[in-house]
Amino acid sequence: MLDLKNWLNPKHYNRLWNVGPPGLMFSLCLIYITHWIEMSFSMKKYELGPPWFYTLFFLVLAEAVLILIWVLFSLPPTKRGKSLSRQGVYAFMRHPIYTTIIFHLNVLFSLWWGSFLIIFLIPIQYLFWSKIIIREEEYLVGIFGEEYIDYMSNVSRFVPWK
Repeated sequence: MLDLKNWLNPKHYNRLWNVGPPGLMFSLCLIYITHWIEMSFSMKKYELGPPWFYTLFFLVLAEAVLILIWVLFSLPPTKRGKSLSRQGVYAFMRHPIYTTIIFHLNVLFSLWWGSFLIIFLIPIQYLFWSKIIIREEEYLVGIFGEEYIDYMSNVSRFVPWK
């Protein structure tokens, strides 16, 4: 299963940083650039009354936090890369943290700035993350082999339905 010699290899640690942090930085930059374009061209924004704004913002934020906490209980950081979890949130989606970045982050910034344009980033970021996740999944197949291939065939990548 897990080759301890490769696990202790610094390449394993570096490999874990090839998708998540750069992808998050790209997503945040894309959101900021979109907001800047929207502000520069005085594009139309939407306004929500305070009750709607706070209700929607709280619900989206609460869902994002719930998913991230569920991730910690489903696969503690000390077990990542050492064991494959098929329980908890990982029974529904393979990449819950990236799902939170794609969907929740865009909606939160859209609500905060009243931006229509940021909502349209969701399909773009979905495609972007789908492409860069392939590297991580190839890496995970290398670690877990057939077990991960079976997991990929039964659980969707981002959304909890196929």
